[in-house]
Amino acid sequence: MNSVTKELLNGIVYATSAHLVWRDLQERFDKINGSRIFQIHREIVTLVQGTHSISTYFSKLKLLWDEYSSIIQLPTCECSMSKTYVDHMQNQKLLQFLMGLNETYLHARSQILMMNPLPSVNRAYSMLVTEESQRNLISTAPTVLYSSSNTSQHSSKTKKNWSIICEHCNVRGHKKDNCYRLIGYPADFKFTKKKFSNQSSASNVTSVTQPDITPSSTESPISDFLF
Repeated sequence: MNSVTKELLNGIVYATSAHLVWRDLQERFDKINGSRIFQIHREIVTLVQGTHSISTYFSKLKLLWDEYSSIIQLPTCECSMSKTYVDHMQNQKLLQFLMGLNETYLHARSQILMMNPLPSVNRAYSMLVTEESQRNLISTAPTVLYSSSNTSQHSSKTKKNWSIICEHCNVRGHKKDNCYRLIGYPADFKFTKKKFSNQSSASNVTSVTQPDITPSSTESPISDFLF
């Protein structure tokens, strides 16, 4: 009475023989349902990893295998034919498991199929879970470093606005607040030196339309730094 559901309990509560009860239940429920076998097979061959992890995908597949084994019992004798059949079923499970993996595991799947003899499905699962863990470690940390590097490069390479003129050095492209001559040059700044004649330097002093160098009155008119 403790081994059946409540729905069946009312039908056996007044039975006088446990043997007759079990035989009656066997006749009613111990039937191989062809439609259910077909449904299990279809679920097995159509099941794919998708967005699930390998662990979740394998657990779903194993539940279907266990249900199929409960309906179709495999031979358990020690003869060579029985062992061959069991090995064949294990290889079928391995192929079914590998077929449902995402294409990102194509290389790992090829390595498993090249092994001789083929590993068990549990061994293949262990190898793929290790591969999945390594990919998760690689895909997380470098992403942060890459984004911070991009941010640094973007901030250091801001485009200059040539329509503005510095009030301190009279050079186009920056304001007085950002003038390197006042706030100091950065460590990675590349200096470019050009020599000008006294005549060209004097003309640059009187003209603010030249985008190159306009030395101040306190600096040498012979050379200057471009940035």
